Amino acid sequence: MARFTAFVVALLVASIYSTLASPVAEAHDTPPAPRPCPQCTSSPNNCDITAPCSNFLGKLYCGCRPGFRAAGNPQDTNTQWRIDTVPGHEHRVWVAPGVVCNTLCDVPYGPFPCKEVAVKNQCAA
Repeated sequence: MARFTAFVVALLVASIYSTLASPVAEAHDTPPAPRPCPQCTSSPNNCDITAPCSNFLGKLYCGCRPGFRAAGNPQDTNTQWRIDTVPGHEHRVWVAPGVVCNTLCDVPYGPFPCKEVAVKNQCAA
């Protein structure tokens, strides 16, 4: 009986150790694979009131107010992104239609606002 008990304890300890030793990725650590840049429609407007549908380089995107971004993972470019190749618009955060821009950026003002939001420059092409 003592050998069986020792075996069970060893098995449990090994199981607990392997569970603790294996890294568990948080849901927000790994963004999903990027999709094409989602455009909005101006009539009817399918953007949230916090991100009006705006014409940007001939395309319609929902744009957050300066200094704001969507809640959640700022690296998820399927939800929100920045385009830093167009001078004067580096601060803008663009979002998919229907996404709410209600989170203040880590650095909302100054020369480099909203830098925590991932860049998706293919949306400017």
